[in-house]
Amino acid sequence: MTGGSGVVLVDAGIGPAGGEAAEWLGVVGRLPGLLEVAGVRADEVDAVVLTHVHLDHVGWSADGSVPRFRNAEYVVQRDEVEHVRGGTTYERMIRPIVDAGQLRVVDGETTLHGMRLMPTPGHTPGHQSVVTSRAVLGGDVLVHPAQARWPELTYVYERDPAVAVTSRRDVLAMAAALGIPVAASHPHAALSGDARPVASAGAGDVVCPPYKL
Repeated sequence: MTGGSGVVLVDAGIGPAGGEAAEWLGVVGRLPGLLEVAGVRADEVDAVVLTHVHLDHVGWSADGSVPRFRNAEYVVQRDEVEHVRGGTTYERMIRPIVDAGQLRVVDGETTLHGMRLMPTPGHTPGHQSVVTSRAVLGGDVLVHPAQARWPELTYVYERDPAVAVTSRRDVLAMAAALGIPVAASHPHAALSGDARPVASAGAGDVVCPPYKL
């Protein structure tokens, strides 16, 4: 997303070949190439919002011992940082950001570059979603279209399933009230607040232009 206040990236994808997420999922991340196609250089990114610290959402956060986005603040909820602190993903992907002084830890709802960061815990303790005027960027608040129709459906990687259900219901109700879709990370299409797929151009292999705030 871009605007007069800068460029904001929401989540940092799977990561390169040989990385933990790529090995786990059997898919290599494409984020650097997609940013290039969109006309955004890594050094132009002013903020990286991490919805949560799972392998497939932080894979391009660091490049070895340094942050990949050298001019960006990385914004993470405090509960998420405490949840992952000391683990392998923290050490490889968050520690370089901490050491560079680029980690911004927030507590609860926060405004960033004209967007609202909304805690949506359950999948992880500090999971957050990003609310814009056009969509809710929901991370893993739901991972399958069926959860938009039946938010009570849970799955194995939810840290607190009961809390996750509440977060899903809250996000879907908000999206319906605002008339905007929920763009979560894993469903192919964005979903409306009443669980209908939202049509988009292309088949998922066309780069979406940056969203102008």
